[in-house]
Amino acid sequence: MCDQCRETWVERNQRGIEGEPDCDGCKVELKKENRIAAHIYQLVRGQQIFLFNGERNIEYDISHPAIWSAIDHYPRQIISPWDVFEKVLHVYHIISGERRANADT
Repeated sequence: MCDQCRETWVERNQRGIEGEPDCDGCKVELKKENRIAAHIYQLVRGQQIFLFNGERNIEYDISHPAIWSAIDHYPRQIISPWDVFEKVLHVYHIISGERRANADT
């Protein structure tokens, strides 16, 4: 059981919702061709660029140099670094878009 499932179900149980975590529902099996990009994303996901709009900081992008540094220093040779870079950017923008959508609601 992952930490996220454990925390979620502790909170639910405290609110009176009975049950057990089903990690099969949240575990994602990555395709082989996406595993390196997922690992690179995990390494650099905190390297975000923010812009101040006069009121607050707004998430703008992920650091491209951080992605390239992780790709360059990856312990195994990456056959297609540009593809990995594009996959990391794609995942970042999907996730940041979901965060913005959830913040607006």
